[in-house]
Amino acid sequence: MVAIALAIAPMTLAAGEASSVEKIEPAAAAQQIKAGKAIAIDVRERSEIEGGMAEGARWYPTSSITSDPDAYLTFIASLPSDQTLVFYCASGVRSGKAAELARNAGRTAANLGGFKDWKAAGLPVTVPAKTLQPG
Repeated sequence: MVAIALAIAPMTLAAGEASSVEKIEPAAAAQQIKAGKAIAIDVRERSEIEGGMAEGARWYPTSSITSDPDAYLTFIASLPSDQTLVFYCASGVRSGKAAELARNAGRTAANLGGFKDWKAAGLPVTVPAKTLQPG
C-alpha cells in the first residue's frame, strides 16, 4: 500500500515532467481500440469529461485513483489482459502517471496524451451521461 501511495504522489508533479510509459499517437490508438487490441481510459475529472470523451473510453478519474488506489488496481485487473490500456487526460501528465501504475501492476499501457489530441485528430467523441460512474 505504501508503494502505491508513493507511486501516486508524483501525479501532482508539474506538467513538464515526462512519463516513462510509451507514448501512442491518437490515430494508432484508435486503430488498436477498433481492432479490440486496446481500451481507452480517461483519467480526467467529471467537470472535464462534460465536454466529451473518446468514444468507447472507460472513465476512472485521477481523484478516484488517489483516494482509493486498491480499487483502481482492481479496476485495472478487471480489464481484458490481452488489451493495451491507453490512458489520456487533458495534457498527458495524469494519464502518464496512471499508465505507469498500470504498467507497474503488470499491464501493457500507453499514454495517448491529451483529449485535445484525440479531438484534433478528428476521432469520434461522445458526451457521457451525467450519471456515469468510474470504472
